[in-house]
Amino acid sequence: MSLIESLKSRVSDADWQRMSEHAGIPAEELKVKLLDALSNLDQIEQADEIPAPQISAVKSSGDCHTQSFSVSLFKVIGISGDLTLCGTNSSNWTAELKVCLIVAGSKVWCTSYQFDPHNLKICYSPSVGLAKADLCFNLKLSGNKACLNVSGKACVWGFGWRCGKFNKTLFCLPIP
Repeated sequence: MSLIESLKSRVSDADWQRMSEHAGIPAEELKVKLLDALSNLDQIEQADEIPAPQISAVKSSGDCHTQSFSVSLFKVIGISGDLTLCGTNSSNWTAELKVCLIVAGSKVWCTSYQFDPHNLKICYSPSVGLAKADLCFNLKLSGNKACLNVSGKACVWGFGWRCGKFNKTLFCLPIP
């Protein structure tokens, strides 16, 4: 059985539909795109080290700062999103994390979470048939800044699950 046939049998129609809703394209189009991208890989291997995240310039508006990011976690799997931190001082702030799991360049799962001084960590375990991840996001407070850290593992199906672990501070934002 080929890798593509293995993936086709592993991912349900409901998984394709759910992923297509996040990607904003029809399920059949997403299926073709992802299977084509995965079939062009010589082999699915664990990345030796997480590459440096791609970080945009901080956007500020009033008491809010927004930082967008994307990072490759495991060859064809990555995350992208943004963190918006708003507040007036180090004890009066909130932050919203919007994050998407990316497989072969397509968003396949997205969610958001609200941080505050009492809730600094959230863990998610998205599973979409051909990929799965255990993701923990933690805001680490240090002086007048909040640093976003991601840790966990990401896996891709290729005749069995192949997984890579990671633990990386992505960036820091000033706390007003």
